[in-house]
Amino acid sequence: MTATTAPVDDRVLTDPDYEPTLAEWNALVQQGGRAYKSELARRTVFESELFGMNTYIVMSMMEDYLRVPERLRVISEHATPEELVRQGLPVGSKRSFINLAAMPLHYLTGREIYVDLGTNDLADGLEDQLTVLRFWRRATIAMRTDGSLFNMDAEPANSSHVVGPDLLQTILDNLEPNDPTTTATIRKFAARLTAYAFLENCDARTAVCDTGPYDLGDGTFLALRELSCDGRGDFPWLDGIRESLPEHDFVLAYRLPNSVTMDNNVWGTAWFTPSDYLSEVIEARVFAARDGELRPLSQAEVVDLTGHIRSAHRQLYARLADTAPEQRNLYATQMYTWKLKAWARIAGCYDEIDWTISPSITESYEKFRDPAVALGLIGGIFVPADRDSCFRPIGESR
Repeated sequence: MTATTAPVDDRVLTDPDYEPTLAEWNALVQQGGRAYKSELARRTVFESELFGMNTYIVMSMMEDYLRVPERLRVISEHATPEELVRQGLPVGSKRSFINLAAMPLHYLTGREIYVDLGTNDLADGLEDQLTVLRFWRRATIAMRTDGSLFNMDAEPANSSHVVGPDLLQTILDNLEPNDPTTTATIRKFAARLTAYAFLENCDARTAVCDTGPYDLGDGTFLALRELSCDGRGDFPWLDGIRESLPEHDFVLAYRLPNSVTMDNNVWGTAWFTPSDYLSEVIEARVFAARDGELRPLSQAEVVDLTGHIRSAHRQLYARLADTAPEQRNLYATQMYTWKLKAWARIAGCYDEIDWTISPSITESYEKFRDPAVALGLIGGIFVPADRDSCFRPIGESR
């Protein structure tokens, strides 16, 4: 079944003070849900050596549905979405585009789970749902520089742009010409850091965010990849390990020819053609993000950091491998539902929010630990056979 959507006023995309109608909210919900389904249809089975991914995805998205609206209300008492976005750099932190884009997608998936379980009706929770959607829309308008809410609607299609001209020029001024040694150094660093960022985040991609392509007007473009590790004490499973890393937030900048294509999906993961795009890099640089600035790293610093990351990865893998499966699942559920921690820290209200997992969610592990049960539930939501969107309209009954 293909849902029909009402026309959307242009102000929905650009005016944070405009209040969309329910029909316009549902147009956005359906638009995001269609893109989400299309992307997830490629990979309905999530696999990990250490984590039961379908189990923790179900549990964390149910937790999001229970907790995100109230957490956003607390955050919004201290700062507007626009004020939060203006704090610090637009790249190189946990308050990233992927973090923001995932917020309504995960929350609305939680709604679908509760409806499919028979706990809730589709008409339930409209005000909470609007709280989440309002925050996401205002923050997205403030964060993006391209006048779009979704990557598929940007120009070019499937792109995202969050860096303004001044910072873009700073990045370009610090790029270094590529050569075989530079390529090998950055390739090794990127591989080590990406693997570690995934392990920190329980094999989820929430710490890896792509924006671009930023067209440079000369037959080339800039691609930016952010990788933000936990340097603030958010994840207890990193205690005693995070301290071994001299830096935690990075931006990898690549200048590429237009013969390479970059497509960003709905939540901010890029796919490049050819897949070995690093062999096509013209110029590149690794930056460390700290205290509101991007610091270009020397090749020697990149090599040194690669060693630190390799050691941290080994320590963390050993720790997680020795952790009981249920505790690992709790870590993963916490990780996936703590997306608002970065926003709360910026707003100055981190300690006012209860970050513990709801008892009903921790207890649901016994039900969802069976991969077949978790996959059966989540597969019917991510790739529903009876509609083209993951999400059904809000504010409507069955």
